[in-house]
Amino acid sequence: MRVNSLNRIVLITICTVVFIAVLIVNALAGAGKGPFHSSTGNVSALYETDITPAGWTFSIWGVIYTWLTLLVIYTTSYVFRGAWAQSLLPYTFYFCWMANLVLNMIWLLLWDRELMLAALVVLILMVITSCTALFCCCFATDYYGLWLRAYHRKDLFCLRVLVQNGLALYTTWTSIASLINFSLVLHLWGVAKSTAATASLCILFAEVVAWFLMENWLLDRWVRNILTVYPVVILALVGNVFKHYNTDDPTPNSVFMVVLLVLACVLLISRLITVIWRNMWRPLHSPGSARLMVSPLDGGAFKILT
Repeated sequence: MRVNSLNRIVLITICTVVFIAVLIVNALAGAGKGPFHSSTGNVSALYETDITPAGWTFSIWGVIYTWLTLLVIYTTSYVFRGAWAQSLLPYTFYFCWMANLVLNMIWLLLWDRELMLAALVVLILMVITSCTALFCCCFATDYYGLWLRAYHRKDLFCLRVLVQNGLALYTTWTSIASLINFSLVLHLWGVAKSTAATASLCILFAEVVAWFLMENWLLDRWVRNILTVYPVVILALVGNVFKHYNTDDPTPNSVFMVVLLVLACVLLISRLITVIWRNMWRPLHSPGSARLMVSPLDGGAFKILT
């Protein structure tokens, strides 16, 4: 049995160092210091859109980075726990995660320089890389689930709560940020603010409905325990309704926001009920399952996990 995987140790360590760099760069961007000409918030104030939520909504970044810090502490612990732990998550996960972190820093610089189209492209790439990392984790958790349930229940819990839900939280918020950025770019290209906002709200509606359908009927085996998507959407919409909804003269977009908010709340309740019922009557990785128990050290047979 291998004691350690040097390549994975190096990769995990690099990811940890890059994450620390992201925290430092974000702190500098928030204060408008170092390479940044202005704070992130001040730039955002210059480029308001009709779907920019209330300022307090952005405090979610504190929750996101706290969660991601716990995620990184957990994955860094693999370095000291032997080859089986280092092999739990595939190389693809770490490369996508590292690419996402680098893109995060690039986005801050582009946003500071007010290069909005380039910032939008980078945000979309951030969503793609974080989604890829998330699904690599979901597939790995499912593939090794029986083995983890038998020998390392705490790791199964950490993968589900810290990694899967942490990345889902981060991915959902960056997806919403990309829609705000998309609305801004459309307006800079001459599209009316209200029309640009409607386009982004329509995309958000399509994404939320598509995710609900996929997580319940196509991807349940892999994403059942992800529950942080709808709370993020709800927070963003509450921030939008708080800022843009005028009870005396509601605009079509503000009404659309309320409809989306109600929909997100209904889908969240439905999802919670579905997950509770399925975990009671159709649990994942049950002892009587016909699926094979696979150790991370034997995962090379599954190509996505090498």
